[in-house]
Amino acid sequence: MQFIKSSDWHPAIAVLQKRLTDELSAGKKVLWLVSGGSNVKASVTVMQALAEVLTANLTILLADERYGAVSHPNSNAQQLLASGFNPQRARLLSVLQDNTSFSATRDNYDRIARSAFTDNEIVIGQFGIGPDGHIAGILPNSEAVTSPEFVAAYSQQPYQRLTLTPHALKRVSAAYALVFGDDKRPALELLASKLVPYAEQPSQILKELPEAYVFNDQIGETL
Repeated sequence: MQFIKSSDWHPAIAVLQKRLTDELSAGKKVLWLVSGGSNVKASVTVMQALAEVLTANLTILLADERYGAVSHPNSNAQQLLASGFNPQRARLLSVLQDNTSFSATRDNYDRIARSAFTDNEIVIGQFGIGPDGHIAGILPNSEAVTSPEFVAAYSQQPYQRLTLTPHALKRVSAAYALVFGDDKRPALELLASKLVPYAEQPSQILKELPEAYVFNDQIGETL
């Protein structure tokens, strides 16, 4: 795991865009995990920079989602699309389905996630890390931390949450975390200095991946 310090997220966007371009240019089938929240604008910028011809081998899946109707305003997918995300020729997999129960939505998400991980040659994860140390929708001390499944579904205010679990994230080939803001310093320092259980800081999963890059404005080497 490498901590990379920069004043803003532009270096992270450039590195992530280059990695996706390089893997797709090599003819690989790529699964790109994207996140909501502060990562939405970064994902839009990265997608805009990808050559359309390359995107035919790209599959895009949310690392977590908030349950509800397909276009509900708190949906990570809806916020991504509303911000101008254009998948071009890529497959943007849909987690939510209208008129579908919470448990059935989890089952559908689990099915498409397992297939996406299996059908692609490399998995590139783009994540944020919360001030509480969460990653994707895996909140500290939540049932998602210990779930043996690929996808967990649980309620914690203010949302009914759906997320890839540590079991799934361990299959990420390379992770790029964009973590900016003074409120993230305690989480970053804990991640950098100590090995603690997932239940305390779910983002510790990054330490177990083949490649993990934490771009931030607090600690690490400067590009």
